[in-house]
Amino acid sequence: MQNKIVLLFLFLNACLCNAQNPWLQSKGKVLLSPSISHYYTDSGRDEYGNKSDFSENGFYENYVYKLYLAAPIVANKLSLVANVPYVKSTYQNDTYFSENNELGDVEVGVKMHLKKIGEYHYLMGGLNTVIPMYNNDKGPYVGFDKFGTELSVNISGNFEWMNVNKNYHQLEFGVKTFFANGPYQFKLYGSQAYRITNKFLVLGSATILLSRGDDFSVSGDESTIVNPDFIADFDIIKTTVNFGYEFSPKFAIYAGGFTDVWNRNISIGRGWQVFSVIKL
Repeated sequence: MQNKIVLLFLFLNACLCNAQNPWLQSKGKVLLSPSISHYYTDSGRDEYGNKSDFSENGFYENYVYKLYLAAPIVANKLSLVANVPYVKSTYQNDTYFSENNELGDVEVGVKMHLKKIGEYHYLMGGLNTVIPMYNNDKGPYVGFDKFGTELSVNISGNFEWMNVNKNYHQLEFGVKTFFANGPYQFKLYGSQAYRITNKFLVLGSATILLSRGDDFSVSGDESTIVNPDFIADFDIIKTTVNFGYEFSPKFAIYAGGFTDVWNRNISIGRGWQVFSVIKL
């Protein structure tokens, strides 16, 4: 099961940013969101859903330090977005220890306004490029070491019946392709936030990720690599709850936890995250 553990980091790294920028940026406004997250797994499920623990009391964990940025290209119409992660990952069991610290998959792209839907909802689209900033010459691997691209559509807005000033939500569908020969990943993400007080918010989300592709190997020194093979065919359903506090209209801090509620052919993960939203 060890050869599957890296994929959950790829998934977490892609999903964390969704909660941080549901809107496009106005002229002269830049959004920054530094974050730290911790992911842990010591078990997984096979292609039939059967659960098993890693051998020899093994476990994998990582800490991801990331900076998310959004800046206007055309105010309220087109924004530049970027994610830059730095990953500290560890695999350990009774007889083996491996640690790797390096940059991960940087994502750079655009988010654009497509159409206003009714009075309180907006349809947006996104296009991102995935740029690996590492070499798979040491384990645990950070990622596929492949370039990729992701196309997404997003509906964001407010429910009038929940008081438009006290809630926001979004629903996003995305397709990501890695070059060459995949894998191909399909993501459905939904979130709902509610303002409990003027300063205190709660944000819940759920994500479904389906990955399809032929299993493949990556080169490297197998004496130092825990996961020499990647599994391209897997499914995940993940839930997250965050609580936020707005110190001012330009600065807020969120903290929460996440866990898998269902998976197939991949590790079972859980963890926590802390991030801030800074509007310049």
